[in-house]
Amino acid sequence: MKRRKKVSVISRIAALFITVIFALPLYIAVVNAFKPYEDIVMKPLAPPSAFTLQNFVSAWNSAGIPRLYLNSILITGCSLVLLILVASMAAYIVARKNTKFYNGVYVFFLMGLMIPVQMILIPSIKTLAFFHLLRTMPGMILFNCAVYFSVSFFLYVEFFKTLPTSLEESAKIDGASRFVIFRSILLPLLKPCTSTVIIFSGMWIWNDFLPPLYILDAKTGSTITTGIYRAIGQYTTNWDIVFGAVMWASVPVVILYLCMQKQFRHGMVAGAVKG
Repeated sequence: MKRRKKVSVISRIAALFITVIFALPLYIAVVNAFKPYEDIVMKPLAPPSAFTLQNFVSAWNSAGIPRLYLNSILITGCSLVLLILVASMAAYIVARKNTKFYNGVYVFFLMGLMIPVQMILIPSIKTLAFFHLLRTMPGMILFNCAVYFSVSFFLYVEFFKTLPTSLEESAKIDGASRFVIFRSILLPLLKPCTSTVIIFSGMWIWNDFLPPLYILDAKTGSTITTGIYRAIGQYTTNWDIVFGAVMWASVPVVILYLCMQKQFRHGMVAGAVKG
């Protein structure tokens, strides 16, 4: 009994320690976004003594937030559209074709979940340079689709397995092609899974730092994350502008989740019921 109590106390302390580690950067970012520069430098952990919104205005004007927003929205939006189309269609075929070949294809793409982005970044840069896509937004979009295809493919395959085949069989009897069945019948049923893909993949693509830093450049178009990085000077840094820009960067992700949380919950519940 004493041993269990001791383990429980240690677990709670460890959980509290991990929570503080993850919550402290968020606290610093939020608190300092509403403080003047002098308070940020002198008292970074203290609550705001003089509440101000000037940091947001300065970041919007000085850091070029509208341009960074536009670049990030274009890259994230185009990447998600292409990713959803390709992953859902590939998953449909694999989920409905129960053969050794397609099972092998399924396992092959699942292996992509175990490969970190950093491992394939340099080969991907070489490949994009060979096809003259380096330093271009299409190159960045194709890279995102390749990196996040595996997780989207996996989610769609597992979701397709929960859908009955009776609707497809009825449509086939009526003479509908496989593409028409997918577009008119199955695609509307994929909304919960698509919402999950949009939230997870969209958040990862929006917050990506290393890939856009090396694939794009300041002239081609910085994303919101690389724009914040480039706003940090080597010798001096306007921390009020930086923290304001950080908060601007988080706004679209929060809005996206709030708008799609209902569909996201439906997707998670569907997966849990299947399991």
